[in-house]
Amino acid sequence: MVKGKFSVIIVPHDIRKTRTFRVPYGVFYSILALAAVGLAVVLFFVATYGVMLIRTREFRLYKLQVEELAKRQEHMAELQRNLAELRAMNVQVRHMLGLDLPARDSLAIAAIARASGDGAQDLRREQAAMMRAIPTFWPVRGFITKRFEGPGSAGAPALHGGIDIAVERGTPVRAAAAGYVAEAGWSDDYGYFVQIDHGYSIKTLYGHADMLVVVTGERVTQGQTIAYSGNTGKSTAPHLHFQVMQNNVPVDPLKYLLQ
Repeated sequence: MVKGKFSVIIVPHDIRKTRTFRVPYGVFYSILALAAVGLAVVLFFVATYGVMLIRTREFRLYKLQVEELAKRQEHMAELQRNLAELRAMNVQVRHMLGLDLPARDSLAIAAIARASGDGAQDLRREQAAMMRAIPTFWPVRGFITKRFEGPGSAGAPALHGGIDIAVERGTPVRAAAAGYVAEAGWSDDYGYFVQIDHGYSIKTLYGHADMLVVVTGERVTQGQTIAYSGNTGKSTAPHLHFQVMQNNVPVDPLKYLLQ
């Protein structure tokens, strides 16, 4: 080692000569200082970048949580809207069926809807089934020759328990609502007739048909052809006698049929 300098000797593994480099102390210490500064810069960059990565990950997690919360709020809002629709539908159906709507029923509906989405869906399906049971579809389109006439006195039977609709013979007669055929056959009064049970204590009757195309026990959908109009039974001209019964009591069909 020369005074004031470092000697760096490189010894190769082959037969080549060794090489010697002399580095002054000042240069050596300058290199050490630069290396130390570089290392410090690298460590600072790594530490800062690591913090940025952690914060970025936290931000993404926070963003996902916010999005999830927004979805839940939207879902809750939809449930509230569905609940309002169910309440309105329930009131409408009960009104059309002539049923009361106690306050506890509204509370029960709200409790079911709050309990779970499945409960609200079940309730919606039940309400939809009730709506399908209401005979709103005109079985035929024609001129009403005789309207419904209620009982003449308390407890007396209806004077005319349905409506008569004049149509040409062979006109398709369609189910006013979904249900199953409770009876299909012959009656001295109605000739060939079909009676459909729609559930919820609602039945409909179609009389004076020329031909039936359904049988007892068959399930039918709203608008399905069940017979062809005629002039059978106690009838003076081709027409359809259409009757709606609620709890086996005839009611005015025009109360249900949509205009």
